[in-house]
Amino acid sequence: MAYSDSVQGAPKGEGYGFGARLMRWLTPGNVILVVCALIAAWLVLVPLAALFYTAFAEDTPYGPGAFTLQNFVDALSSRYIGDLFLTSLIFAGGTAIVTFALGTAVAWVVERTDAPGREWFHGFALLSFAVPGLLTTMAWILIFSPNIGWLNGEFKAWFGLETAPINIYSMGGMIWALSSHYFPLAYLLMGPAFRVLDTRMEEAAVMSGANNYQVATRVTMPLLRPAILSTLLLLFIRGMESFEVPRLLGLPARIFVFTTEIQNATSNAPPQFGLAGAHGIILLLICVVGVYLYRRSTRNAEAFATITGKGYQPTTIRLGAWRWPVFIGMSLMFFAALGLPLFTLIWQSFFRNVTLPTLDWSVLSAMSWENYDIILHYPIFLNAVKNSVFLGAMAATIVVLFTFVMAWIAHRAAKQYGWILDVLTFVPIAIPSIIIGASILFAYLIIPINVYNTVWILLIAYVTMNLPYGMRFTSSGIVQIHKELEEVAQMSGAGLIDIFRRVLLPLLAPVLIAAWLYIFVLAVRELSASIFLSGPGTHVLGTITLTMWEEGGSFGAVCALGVIQIIPLIFIVMAMRWIEKRVGTRR
Repeated sequence: MAYSDSVQGAPKGEGYGFGARLMRWLTPGNVILVVCALIAAWLVLVPLAALFYTAFAEDTPYGPGAFTLQNFVDALSSRYIGDLFLTSLIFAGGTAIVTFALGTAVAWVVERTDAPGREWFHGFALLSFAVPGLLTTMAWILIFSPNIGWLNGEFKAWFGLETAPINIYSMGGMIWALSSHYFPLAYLLMGPAFRVLDTRMEEAAVMSGANNYQVATRVTMPLLRPAILSTLLLLFIRGMESFEVPRLLGLPARIFVFTTEIQNATSNAPPQFGLAGAHGIILLLICVVGVYLYRRSTRNAEAFATITGKGYQPTTIRLGAWRWPVFIGMSLMFFAALGLPLFTLIWQSFFRNVTLPTLDWSVLSAMSWENYDIILHYPIFLNAVKNSVFLGAMAATIVVLFTFVMAWIAHRAAKQYGWILDVLTFVPIAIPSIIIGASILFAYLIIPINVYNTVWILLIAYVTMNLPYGMRFTSSGIVQIHKELEEVAQMSGAGLIDIFRRVLLPLLAPVLIAAWLYIFVLAVRELSASIFLSGPGTHVLGTITLTMWEEGGSFGAVCALGVIQIIPLIFIVMAMRWIEKRVGTRR
């Protein structure tokens, strides 16, 4: 009997009653499907249910009270609600456009051209993605703050200006700060689309007399339309859920968005959980609409396929005399988006107070390791490192193993029901991290499970947020392995555990390791959910970095803390790149 039949098929019997049908349905694959679906539903749906319950309940000193619509009345009748919608949409839309432009430019250069340094640009993009957004935002403040920004100071000295020419505390500054951090995401999304675009269609258009503009608008852009629309929509959703940039740049400029309103409502005295829930549901609905449009834009993507069975061969555009100008342009972009923030963090980490970069020996001689010594002997920092590493490693391990089993169920054992797991694991994409944090807080204040104020509530949040990424990695790996390998192993006498251990795990090892590293990085740099869930003894790197920055004191110590966080990420990026090359070689 074939392996897939033994798992999916029903044993033939004479009974037609409910008990007989139930026994036929209770195959190992279906049993595991139910267990996985229940766990995923608990992780995803219970917090959502708590969010809705809190939003429609009256706030009382003893928790949620009677049913009420007053929270939504307060949220929607506020004289600031119009500005809140407008600023949130402008911020998310502007970020999506700028991020898309930067990431697409990198993707085009790396995937489609023969420009020098493409390998380096790919590595720099991965490093940019790994650096926590909180740190890059702090760096942009030290660069372009009207008062302490060192580059603003240089501009004023060079051009004889009385006021700073660039104000990072503005909508434009917010969009740039987030775009300079998110553009690698656009690159990772658009890169595969460029990689599989067969240029013979463009060449045919040129042979027919079309100029470059006509080729771009009538051939290339239509073929890339699903990738373009889906990338823009996903970037818009990421902009709507952003918290670090609005918190550090928007609040001082009195530019409010939904994420900062949610956090402000929970930090009021007394906390307004109902109002926070109402704002959360409004933001959730906006993101759900974005995800719906995203799914629609990718629903018929096969109609734009250019890889067929007719000998597809990807080709590289030869830039000729433009090779080095393109290289210089890309280098300047990475210098502006990645080099300046990293340089600023490293420079400032050697000084206690804000110090302008200079080659003056009197300044250089004052450099010291004092900030690093302070941080490394700071008890809260050591505890935060332990918590972040533990949570990152545990979340990555649980997500990879759990989604590995779910992907196998969805694509092998119970394909007819696999969509249930896909939907459940995709739902967190539509839920901003700050809402996941608030919802889990509400849920475990209501449910009598003693995880509040422990690392376990943070672990629940990290696992929930990263389910979509684990499922995408493991699903893509599973579909590349033909089920015949599993069937042969089963016919040779191997059980299900042996097939997993001796067939699937060795073949999927590079994909699973890459997924583990990716999720580990996301978990270690996470802030939005952690700010709701961390407490005494459970602080993580993101929360203590934000606290140290907002409480003032030494900017240098905060920068030293940032540099210490970034150094391990560089090695993780190197490991991810090594795995990429290994997987590419095996293909």
